[in-house]
Amino acid sequence: MAGSTVLFRTDVQRDVLRDLVLSGDGTRTAADLARSTGHPASSVAREVGRLVDAHVVRATPRGRRRLLSVDYADPFMAAVRDAFTAASTIEAERDRDVRWWLTLPEVAERVRDALNDRDAAWASRLVCDSVNQVPLVAALDRLDVMLAAPDSTGDDRWDALLAGAVRYRMRLLGRGAPAWTEREPLAAWWWPSGRGARAVMAMQNTPPELSRLGIWFDARNFTGA
Repeated sequence: MAGSTVLFRTDVQRDVLRDLVLSGDGTRTAADLARSTGHPASSVAREVGRLVDAHVVRATPRGRRRLLSVDYADPFMAAVRDAFTAASTIEAERDRDVRWWLTLPEVAERVRDALNDRDAAWASRLVCDSVNQVPLVAALDRLDVMLAAPDSTGDDRWDALLAGAVRYRMRLLGRGAPAWTEREPLAAWWWPSGRGARAVMAMQNTPPELSRLGIWFDARNFTGA
């Protein structure tokens, strides 16, 4: 896995955590991990002991076995899970002739259909879900296909939201956004999730790529999509 030396203290730690993350909680013991990773049992037992002592892995006695599970409330372990899940998806999908993600023209078309059905919640979900796939598609070297310029959704506000969301995600990825995402601000401010208390929170947590357009859309909408 690229960048493993940044995330993990040793190769043993990396391989132990990868096995734990990609298997179900409570299904592995230290002995199981030694067999699956190929590392010496003593090295794996030491690493498991460190992780348990750090309270990021739990060991639950079941008869003569100690079954291991991961505490994803810990920020480091949440990041490890996301990294390994993404890496596993990329490895599985790289050589398959199956496109499981939507292109931006397809997203715009589906958003237009949702708006015609007066289903703004579904339109918002489509935008968030699609841009959340950008890192995985980037790893597959298919962003040129995914980020093709879309037609209008039929609503200038939603066109701007889609463009701003793509620019936001590309910034997090450390890459430039397509030229079609460059837009002028809306004529009037817009809160896609509605007004009231939620609007105040949105104004505090909107990414700059969207606030510049006059759109107030809480960044947590992306992580909760």
